[in-house]
Amino acid sequence: LAIRGAVTPPRPWGDAPAPADQITRVGRRAGREPPRLMLEITEWAAMTDVAPPRKNLARLCMNGFPLSIDDFGTGYASLQQLTRVAFSELKIDQSFVRDASESEALRIVVQSSVEMARRLRVKSVAEGVETQKDWDAVKSVGCDTAQGYFIARPMAHDAFLAFCEAHSAR
Repeated sequence: LAIRGAVTPPRPWGDAPAPADQITRVGRRAGREPPRLMLEITEWAAMTDVAPPRKNLARLCMNGFPLSIDDFGTGYASLQQLTRVAFSELKIDQSFVRDASESEALRIVVQSSVEMARRLRVKSVAEGVETQKDWDAVKSVGCDTAQGYFIARPMAHDAFLAFCEAHSAR
């Protein structure tokens, strides 16, 4: 079973002089090669026009880290800026996913985000899938991955390993 971890660096990390190199060293020291550790970058950090954060994101990509735009759609993005960094996935914020089965406007936002991710050749991830209706809504628009309490609640390491073993046969 291949498992990839994900972390969200703290908000001011992008302004530091060399966080990309530091993150690479820490990840390798922990036994996590860059392709096995997704960095979830908040939309704020990803969409800034300030040079140091953008240079750090580019350096992380060059070091082999896959990058995810976390909480997409929550207010900071310009569509032009989505093309400035080589992201691997776009995580659609739960505020759009929740109730997408009940609201045509929310469903259209989720569907448009999934379509945009597909056209940009990045993976789409729906955050906050908490009910069967949420699951059905994101599945119906072709979202690549879903995360939320409907799939599994947060769990300790041993419980996670048991969960993976129980579901690997499916």
